[in-house]
Amino acid sequence: MERLKKNLVLALGLGVAVYLVLAVLADLEDLGVALSGFRLSLVPVIFGLVALSYVVRFVRWSYYLRLLKATMPLRPNVAIFAAGLSMTISPGKLGEVLKSVFIKQVNGAPIARTAPAVVAERATDGTGMIAWGLMGALAFSFGFEALLLFLAIAAVGIAVLRSKRLSLLAERVLLKLPLLNRLAPHVGDFHGASSELLATRPLIVGTFISFCSWGLEILAVYLCVVGIGAEVPFLVVVFIFVLGSFAGAFSMLPGGIGVAEAGLAGGFSTFAGLSGGLSVALTFVIRIATLWFATLIGVVGLLVVRRVVGEPADLEDPEP
Repeated sequence: MERLKKNLVLALGLGVAVYLVLAVLADLEDLGVALSGFRLSLVPVIFGLVALSYVVRFVRWSYYLRLLKATMPLRPNVAIFAAGLSMTISPGKLGEVLKSVFIKQVNGAPIARTAPAVVAERATDGTGMIAWGLMGALAFSFGFEALLLFLAIAAVGIAVLRSKRLSLLAERVLLKLPLLNRLAPHVGDFHGASSELLATRPLIVGTFISFCSWGLEILAVYLCVVGIGAEVPFLVVVFIFVLGSFAGAFSMLPGGIGVAEAGLAGGFSTFAGLSGGLSVALTFVIRIATLWFATLIGVVGLLVVRRVVGEPADLEDPEP
């Protein structure tokens, strides 16, 4: 748990530093004017849409657990899913494997068996987001190539996770490594679960659910644009948000902090023609509504799950 606290403090510190730099570059006075005009009446709607997007993602999470025959009682499952959002600030959100640690404490399901559900979430987050990005690219004469490249990378990653040959190779390699050889016996479980969750039907279902959840979040982002008084077409907002999000994800920085903000601010300035102050103000609002609101839900969820399930005792030892 101490590691989680340190990661949160690190992410907060990094976020503050990035936002200060952006604020100075944008001109503090212009930034203040832009933020002061935000329509506060839209805040509950924006947060409500983002929260609803996570309800939809919870449906996908429950679907994956059901496929893995690792179903959970509703109350602890909701608490565990919410606690996983505290890892939104981890690189690529892969810290959400914490959910598998808690599941093991509840029903004894091996972490290697349920961790692929987190991987499948990230994979279908990518495919669902790419679908939105391709729609957003309709507003421009470019962008399709980059999005298709992201799709190709996702396809290769899925193929690697489903490859039996690579699974056996990974097992042999791990057996020869003194510090990692204890993980070798669990490679088979991980590969089997990954193959099951990333098969054609679950991949399509997961992508559809992801598309719906991202749609709710994108609508919240568009309301951020409306709330700050900018006039930007919906598809342009979609395109900018998708590219900024992918840039942050591929940076592998905690929460994509710094890279995602630069991508959003640069996108609104370059593609939407907004002033520097307005672009940075909008970036701040969007990141509060998406990244930091999710992290706050996760912290609350973590406090709840510690009462319902207990401390994540196996966090340091992924599979005893």
